Amino acid sequence: MPYSYKTVQAGYVKKRVLLVLFVLSFGAALLYSLSMHGVLNLKGGATAEGEDQHMLRGHKLVCLTNPAHARAFELLATWFHEETGAVVQNIVVTSEEMLSYPMADFHSEDPQIDIFMIRYHHLGILHDNNMISDLTQFIEKHESILQTDDYIPSIYAPYSLYDGKRYALPFDGDTHLLFYRKSLLDRHNLNPPKTWEDYLHVSQTITGKERRRGIYGSAVMMHPFMVFSFSAYFNRLTAMGGRLLDDEGNPTVNSPEGVAALEAMLQQAKYALPTPQETDWDVSRDAFLSGKAAMVEQWTDLGIMAEDLSQSLISGDWGVVPLPRGSNPGGRHPAPLNSGFSLAISQKSPNRQAAEAFILFASRPDIAKKLCLSNVGVDPTRRSTLESRVYQEFTPKVSAAIQQVIHDATPWPRMPQASQLIEILSENLIHALDGHLTPREALEHAQREWERILAQ
Repeated sequence: MPYSYKTVQAGYVKKRVLLVLFVLSFGAALLYSLSMHGVLNLKGGATAEGEDQHMLRGHKLVCLTNPAHARAFELLATWFHEETGAVVQNIVVTSEEMLSYPMADFHSEDPQIDIFMIRYHHLGILHDNNMISDLTQFIEKHESILQTDDYIPSIYAPYSLYDGKRYALPFDGDTHLLFYRKSLLDRHNLNPPKTWEDYLHVSQTITGKERRRGIYGSAVMMHPFMVFSFSAYFNRLTAMGGRLLDDEGNPTVNSPEGVAALEAMLQQAKYALPTPQETDWDVSRDAFLSGKAAMVEQWTDLGIMAEDLSQSLISGDWGVVPLPRGSNPGGRHPAPLNSGFSLAISQKSPNRQAAEAFILFASRPDIAKKLCLSNVGVDPTRRSTLESRVYQEFTPKVSAAIQQVIHDATPWPRMPQASQLIEILSENLIHALDGHLTPREALEHAQREWERILAQ
C-alpha cells in the first residue's frame, strides 16, 4: 500500500512546525539491514542472518531544508522509507531562515530537528554554538559505504571539515557556470566570452540591438540577499586572482583585484536586465529560459531546466562554458563554490539512531547520483556522478563545463563570523551599485568592518 506525506512549509522562525501525516506501507522490502546501534549496515549484499530488518520501522526523524531542495528531500523521504520503514518529516524554511530557524529550534525547550541541511559557510558558527555533531569517527566507521575518496576534493574539504574534524557531508555541489543563448550570439556574430572584457562587449552589443524587443545581453544577480550579490562579485574577484583573506586570515577586501572586480561588475550592470538589484535566482533563471537574457551566471542545474520543455523556451538553443577569466596576469577561469549545501546531525537530535541512518543513506554514492539525475536542483559532489556515462549523457554540456574547472574550486570563508562578514561586503556592493559609494570607497569601508569584527 503506498503511503503519502506532506512537506511542511515553515514561515518565520517563531512559527510552530506542522505535523506531517504518513500512512505506513505494509510489507515493504528492506534492501539493507541495521546495526545494533541503528546505523544502516549497507554493504550491497543480502541482510546478515539474525539482524533485525525492522529496527527503524516506526521511527520518525525531522529534516530541515529550503524551497530549492524541497523536492529532493521529498524523494529522499520516499526512498529512505522504502529501505528502512522510517518516516521523514521535512521542514522547509526560506533561504533567509536557514541559520536563524535551526538556531531557534536548537535552543528551544523541545528541539525537533534531527538533520540540518546547512550552507557550508555556516560550519564555523554552527560549530561554535555546539549545534552540529562531530562525524569524524562515524565517517571512518562507514568508509566502505561513504567512499570519501570519491568526493570531489575541492568540495569535500570545505563542505565537511572545520578545525580538523568532519562535521558534515556534502549534499549539493554548487558552483557557477556561464550559460548563453546560441541564436542571440550568432545573430550578432559574437562568440561565448572568454574574458570579462569579452562579456561586457557581448552584453553591450546585444542590449543595444535587442533592448527594444525586451531582450538584454545579460542578467546580473545583485539582489541584496547576500547569496546573490556576493556570488556575482565573487565570480569576478576569483577570476582576477583576488582573495578576501590572506594566508594568515587577514582581510584583503580592498585589494587592487577587488577594486577591479567591482568596477567591472558595475560597468557590466549598465547593460544587464533591469534592474540588477531586483535580479535574484528566480528572475535570472526565468529571463534566460524565456529567451530574454543572452547570458547568465547560474548554478549548474540550469542546464537541465533549459532542456525541459515544461520550463524552457530555448531547448536546444543554449550553450555553457566556464566563467570568464580575468585578463590580468593572475586571471583564470574560476569555479567559485557559491552557496553550497551539506548535511549535518543536530547535537540535540531527538532520534540519533534514525539521523545517523539517514545521513549515511543520503550520502551514499548511488543515492547522490540518483538525485543528480532527478532534476531536483542537486549538483554533483562526487566524481563517480560527474564522470559517469549516464550523467554525461543526461547533461553533456554542463558536465563537460564543470569538469574543466571544478577541481580548482574556490570556497567562501567559513569562520564563525563568515555570514556577518559576507553580509557587510554585500551591503557595500549594493551601495556602490546605487552610486552612493565609489568601488574603492565601498571596499575600503568593508575592509575596516572586517578588520574590526575579526579583531574582536
